[in-house]
Amino acid sequence: MQEKLPFSRLKQRVDVLAQIGRDPSGGITRPFGGAAELLARQWFVAEAGIAGLEPSTDAAGNMWALYPGEHPEILAIGSHLDTVTQGGAYDGALGVVLGMESIQTLREQDYRPRHTLAVLVLSGEEPNPFRLSTLGSRLLTGVLSFEDIAGVTDDQGVSLTEALRRANAPSHQELALSRLRGFIEPHIEQGARLQEQGLPLAVVTRITGIVRHSITITGEQNHAGTTERDRRRDAVQTFARAMEVFQRLETQFSGDVRGTVGYVSVFPNSVNIVPSQVEFIVEWRSPQQSLLHAVAETFWTQVQSRVHEMGLKVSRTVILSQDPVSMDRRVQELLHHSIAAYHPEHPGLVSWAGHDAAHLAKKMPTGMLFIRSNGKSHCPDEDCTPQDMARALDVLITTLNQWDQTENLKELS
Repeated sequence: MQEKLPFSRLKQRVDVLAQIGRDPSGGITRPFGGAAELLARQWFVAEAGIAGLEPSTDAAGNMWALYPGEHPEILAIGSHLDTVTQGGAYDGALGVVLGMESIQTLREQDYRPRHTLAVLVLSGEEPNPFRLSTLGSRLLTGVLSFEDIAGVTDDQGVSLTEALRRANAPSHQELALSRLRGFIEPHIEQGARLQEQGLPLAVVTRITGIVRHSITITGEQNHAGTTERDRRRDAVQTFARAMEVFQRLETQFSGDVRGTVGYVSVFPNSVNIVPSQVEFIVEWRSPQQSLLHAVAETFWTQVQSRVHEMGLKVSRTVILSQDPVSMDRRVQELLHHSIAAYHPEHPGLVSWAGHDAAHLAKKMPTGMLFIRSNGKSHCPDEDCTPQDMARALDVLITTLNQWDQTENLKELS
């Protein structure tokens, strides 16, 4: 089949959205609860109205734009509008725009859906000042309760409850999980695999598991000049020993596990003081659940041994333990079938990035469509071509049509 590449409105929406939260230092900074993110929410509500859809916001701050069908059960496409600091224009935002364009196009073609179709914007997917990523999807699916977040504040003392109020989230409303029958999240790949293979689209088979541990090494603060080597309880030197363990494990399991130490805090962090404390966060990712937890625990066991050898103390807090999750088999088949009409060659790929879809997949049939990027993400250089965006739109329109016509949505489970 010859592919169609209509993308003027799609590209325009992506470009307009990219100006909201434009950071003077580069990229886009649009964290959940911030002024820019609130403007993006206003943009979405306005565009949903233009598209002829019915916008609303639930108690978790998730935004919905509905195209009512014969039945109230919902099939949704979407992603998130918030960004990391100095992020790119496509992570999350492209999935939202593609969802809106897919449903608006079907509506303009006078398509009458059997099930209610929806664009779903999930709130707070990225790390944010409240330190609760994938906030909207976790609240929607019950992984987090409203009691869990009742006392959460940012560093300025603003409560998460207040941030949700500013986002027009009603304080008393039943979440729409009971109506939601399926979810597809279109997303740029964020890596370079599709680019290297010269392919525009892929179907996600599985989303990686993620484990994050906050580890604190505690030694003894002392004078940098007068404290002899054998009398030092230097937290930074001990941290260096921990990093030797980290590098060895990362090398040993390269390809199956990916590790990152992206946050380190030293106290008192002064040039002439032996440091007494280092706090760091180590993250491990793997699509293999048993291996993921085995490596994380091996690291912790060996770090404890090194720290105690140096005469210091160490403690750990588990801040995230998210198992790998597979995407729904039937939704994968629908996406593969739709892509094949335009591009016979297309892979199934594991997502090494975390997504809202990981939480929704535990409750309902869920799939992800990867769109080729330039191999860069969470940075200002993130990019995606209009042609690839248009290809994704064609595939999503076809998939949504076929999905909606499924005789019994339970067959997708």
